[in-house]
Amino acid sequence: MALVVGVHGIGQQYRGRHQLLAAWGPALADGLERAAGQRVTLSEFDITFYGDLFLPDPPIAADSVVPKSGDSDAGDELDLSAEEWADVAEALAELVTPAEVAAAAAAAPKGLGRIPRPFQALIAAIDRRFGPAAAVLSIRELKQVRRYLREPAVRRAVDDRVRDEFPPGCRVLIGHSLGSVVAYELLRQNPDLGVKLLITVGSPLALRMVRDRLRVEPLPVPAWVNVRDLRDPVACAGELRGWWPQIREADEIVVDNGAKAHAAERYLSRRQTGVALLRAVPQVVGE
Repeated sequence: MALVVGVHGIGQQYRGRHQLLAAWGPALADGLERAAGQRVTLSEFDITFYGDLFLPDPPIAADSVVPKSGDSDAGDELDLSAEEWADVAEALAELVTPAEVAAAAAAAPKGLGRIPRPFQALIAAIDRRFGPAAAVLSIRELKQVRRYLREPAVRRAVDDRVRDEFPPGCRVLIGHSLGSVVAYELLRQNPDLGVKLLITVGSPLALRMVRDRLRVEPLPVPAWVNVRDLRDPVACAGELRGWWPQIREADEIVVDNGAKAHAAERYLSRRQTGVALLRAVPQVVGE
């Protein structure tokens, strides 16, 4: 049994459940400690892991394995097909204004030789606004989000894994990045899980590319808290309550994660995340 369950985001295919527990658990405990104002011990926390489904060379004999994608640990973030570039660029355009793109184009961006010319100014504008490498982070995120949303085999494999390995007794579900989309679908498709609170952190759910490929409807949870950093390019499309009004205004929370705006551990260790968690399940703090 686990009172709190996490759903991870992209780029975890070379890790595993135990490695993520070792990273997420202490961060979440720190957030709880900051919220409680005293030393605490996090109990009954687990993670549903699906990252290995995105490995580039899956076992051929597996029945529910995502087809080979070319995703790797590093180095192929910009190896997109023309169709992928079109979709990703559409989403990236939501992150900056036309004036910012024009200013970036006028500055003659350099070092973007691997980026198709029509998208270079857009990529440069994102880096100018959010910091170096922000565009690559966004592309990596959107590339894997796109696969989940547009490839039925990918979506089915991920959804089945997360549902089948979902621990009993969960009261709080935490989704980071792509994991927030996966968590959303888990709750939407399985209304009887008994989850009392959804916490989304660093979520791309506000992006039109994501919303257009989901069924946007109220979730069967009593409460939903969304936490975002304004400098997180994955989450900077804005508040979620414009599309999911069940999120209270007070539960649209802005935090400062410093230089690593999208990092899961930064989000989990924020006091605001701990406050939301304690409000839902105060018993998560062990003696």
